[in-house]
Amino acid sequence: VESQNNILTLNGSKVVTCLGRCHNSDVIATGHPDCSVRLWDMRSANKSDGNVFDGTLRPSHKSWISAVQWSPTDPFVLASASHDGSLKVWDIRSSLPLYTVKAHAKKSKALCLSFTDGAIFSGGSDCIVKKFKC
Repeated sequence: VESQNNILTLNGSKVVTCLGRCHNSDVIATGHPDCSVRLWDMRSANKSDGNVFDGTLRPSHKSWISAVQWSPTDPFVLASASHDGSLKVWDIRSSLPLYTVKAHAKKSKALCLSFTDGAIFSGGSDCIVKKFKC
């Protein structure tokens, strides 16, 4: 960052509203206004074609994705939060969410989340932080 030299550019076709890198692998998850979570496999970043896009989890949220965060212990599990007020937990080996929680009241947005060992915290436009056991 200090030298301000860009060392990698990932080109997508949708606006990116949030992202998170898995601590245990070279996979990046991005959230988008089209209600999708996309996965980018950085292990293929050194290929000559420059295409590192790997896949999209099936759209399940009803509004744009505001946060994604990987499990601190499982490289296949991530959580997403959305302006629809929901929190979803995904296993990236499946295109459907494992769990869906209505984290915030109707008309409230889930804006951020924190995935810890054993719990997920969600903060929303309702001025509430909630903790969910996982």
